[in-house]
Amino acid sequence: MTVHSPTQFFARQNQARKSCRRLSIAFVIAVLLIVGIATMALRFIWYLYVGTQSHTLYNQAEAQLYQQKLSNFSLFDPASFFLAAIIIFAVVLAASFYKMHQLEKGGGVLAESLGGRLVGARPTDPDERRLVNVVEEMAIASGVPVPLVFVLDQERGINAFAAGITPQDAAVAVTRGALTKLTRDELQGVIAHEFSHILNGDMRFNLQAIGILYGILFLGIVGRQMVKRGRYTIRLGFAAVIGGFLLTVIGYIGTFMGKLLQHAISRQQETLADASAVQFTRNPGGLAGALKKIGGYLPGSRISSESARQASHLFFSESHPNPLFSFLATHPPLTARIRLLDPDFDGKYIKIKSEFDDPKPQPQYTNAYRGSLPNLPPGSPLWAAMPAMAVLDQIGQPGQKHLEAAAQIRSGVPDELDKMLSTPSGAATVIYALLMSDNPDTRRVQTDALGRSLALEGRVDNVLWMSREMTRLNRRFRLPLLELAVAPLRGLTGLEKRNFSLILDTLVKADGNMSLFELASIWILNRYLDDSAKLFSSATHFTYTHIGLDIAVILNALACAGHPREENKARLAFYEGVGRIEALAARNPAFEFSEITSYTRVSSALTRLNAASFQIKESVIDACAHCAFSDKTVTIEEEELLRIIALALECPLPPFIASTNPQNDLVA
Repeated sequence: MTVHSPTQFFARQNQARKSCRRLSIAFVIAVLLIVGIATMALRFIWYLYVGTQSHTLYNQAEAQLYQQKLSNFSLFDPASFFLAAIIIFAVVLAASFYKMHQLEKGGGVLAESLGGRLVGARPTDPDERRLVNVVEEMAIASGVPVPLVFVLDQERGINAFAAGITPQDAAVAVTRGALTKLTRDELQGVIAHEFSHILNGDMRFNLQAIGILYGILFLGIVGRQMVKRGRYTIRLGFAAVIGGFLLTVIGYIGTFMGKLLQHAISRQQETLADASAVQFTRNPGGLAGALKKIGGYLPGSRISSESARQASHLFFSESHPNPLFSFLATHPPLTARIRLLDPDFDGKYIKIKSEFDDPKPQPQYTNAYRGSLPNLPPGSPLWAAMPAMAVLDQIGQPGQKHLEAAAQIRSGVPDELDKMLSTPSGAATVIYALLMSDNPDTRRVQTDALGRSLALEGRVDNVLWMSREMTRLNRRFRLPLLELAVAPLRGLTGLEKRNFSLILDTLVKADGNMSLFELASIWILNRYLDDSAKLFSSATHFTYTHIGLDIAVILNALACAGHPREENKARLAFYEGVGRIEALAARNPAFEFSEITSYTRVSSALTRLNAASFQIKESVIDACAHCAFSDKTVTIEEEELLRIIALALECPLPPFIASTNPQNDLVA
């Protein structure tokens, strides 16, 4: 087995996990400090309460009892101190777990909590349409389904953020200021920056940090509410006000420590995200222009929502700037960020008006590229050799050519399909049409199943018509259509999602054999419509003992998919991949050739491999790449299966780009 160093994607994933461990340690230290201070404060509040009672009670017997308690009072009573510490610690942990439970519902929940409005898949507003186009192109180029898109309508500052646990529940939000003040290139640079957080594994860590910080800040939130809104009796008033004041002070201590944690989290992430965005777009001027406009715009990047403070490390730029505590800023200084992108920057920002102007007319998005993709028959080699290691290097690393290819794919989607993708029901219809079989017997079974579905009453003919129209569509549009359908499908209700999944399962199982595209549909749609992502998750497989057979199943399917009529070449490809994993090669797994590959076993194998460690996932992707590239060419089937495997293992692989034939540069 060839030994190789971790690629950037896997290295960043490892770094994110190390950062999470460091954050957990820092959280424990911060909580212990806050618990100690808060416990002392509570003892002092109790002292004030006892003193107040001893001097205000009319009942002399009760007053003497409180005076006796006051004379015997000790600030460092061990039993009381220990009990109060346990209670405060439990409250802080409960607040953190409560916030984390909320965040497990996905990035869209956080975006809505910060005032975000969900933008439809096909908005009529030109600015919002431009935003959706940019996000969709980025998603296709990155190899991930389209995230939900939100606009923070009340925010005048130029800012944005990406949130979610995994790419399957990601959301991208931009402020109204960013939407109206940035050009398309500048907006593309900002969105590319946010996509780098999606691809780098930053999102889960950032949400974990929000949950942790909320626990630290919770006592301060309670204290401020006590001071602002509390109504107290004469006897309780003094102690309660002082208690609220002390809790507020403790909250500021928590805020200070939280800012320290956010500062440690965010600065390096933001610098890396800027670099990744430039690598993605190959247009440093777009990102630099956005930063220059922030510097010359009166509202800057400020977010008015106070609830956004706990999420300040998520934003594209400083959301709550404070000149007195600039050393705790969550982002590097604007000038430093700009000069990394534009070394000749003279320090002069782009001055723009602070009020919302009427947006300048934007060029309409057209489908000028439609029909220009060559349609190749199944099994055709697409392009010549590319080093297999380059596949591993591309994971989570889309570039300008991928973005250009994505724009061509996006603009090539026919208008009627584009309109169908504007609603959840229309997107579901597109998926059903894509899954309709060419085999008359299978198609009859599928049609009967659609007819029995209450959800499709009156729409079966539409599905059948659309499936016939899709026979003229280049087959390389299929995966992008699946990815584009994810965002509108998330608008289905819980009952509609369950019904959709049942219909999907029925269509796939109609012929008793799972095809490659059906495998893609099951994994992309079911996985990205699943709401069960966990904020804290851990791998369960750290050795090849229990998953070696699953890796062999995947390599076997990949070898047969690339060489459906050439057993010897398929065998060589299989053992080329097996040889990349020493523990697997030692078992000498058997190769089973099949001209028609069934992907049912592959789906089950991917489910188990998804729980493997990232080190194992990296070795699996490496083995699959060497299997696919064993003959120095790759077919559409190999490319699609390789991308599905990468996506199932949470290692998004951008579309493959040819380098030998300029006329056929688009592969995905």
